[in-house]
Amino acid sequence: MEDCRVGRSSRGQAALDFLISYGVAILAIGIAIIALYKIGLNNSYTAMPYCNPTAEFSCGSFSINSVSGILSLSLAQDTGAQIEINGIACAADANSIGDTPGEGNIYVTANSLYYPGMVFSKNSMYSGMQMQFEVPCYGPGGIVATGQLGSSFTGYIWLNYTSPGYGVPQIQQIASINAKYT
Repeated sequence: MEDCRVGRSSRGQAALDFLISYGVAILAIGIAIIALYKIGLNNSYTAMPYCNPTAEFSCGSFSINSVSGILSLSLAQDTGAQIEINGIACAADANSIGDTPGEGNIYVTANSLYYPGMVFSKNSMYSGMQMQFEVPCYGPGGIVATGQLGSSFTGYIWLNYTSPGYGVPQIQQIASINAKYT
C-alpha cells in the first residue's frame, strides 16, 4: 500500500516552486518599470530635438532660451519665388481649427507686443535663402514658454507671408518643433 502523503507533498512542492518562479519574475518586471519611471524614459529631458518643416521650407539650427523663451531658428524657403515675411509665431498649440497659433501671436503679425524686448521687421526672403529668426514661444494661457535647462519645448511655427503678385498675406504652419532649453 502506498502512502498518499507522498503525492500531496510533491504537488505542494510543485505549487510552491511555481509561485516562487512567477513571483520573482513579476517582482523583476515591477522593479524594471519603477527604474524606467525614475530615470524618466518618457520625459522631455530625453526627447530628441527635431524640426519637421513643410515641403516649401527647411529648418537649420534651432534652440530655445530657458529664461526668455526666445526661439532662435534658421529657416530657408523653397517656394520658387521671393516672399515677404510679415510675421512669425511660435506656440505650443494650434487654435481649435488648426490654422493659426492657439496662444500668443494668434494673428502672426509684426506687432511689437508679441516680440518683447525685440523689434521684428518685415523682410524679403528669396527662394533657397536661409534666414535667422528670433521669436518668443508661447505656451498655454498666452504666457511666454520658459523652462528648465535640458527640458524641451514642443510646438509649432507659423509664418505670415505675402507672395509677389498675390497681395493677400498667407498664414501657414510651416513646422513642428521640439527644442531643448539652453
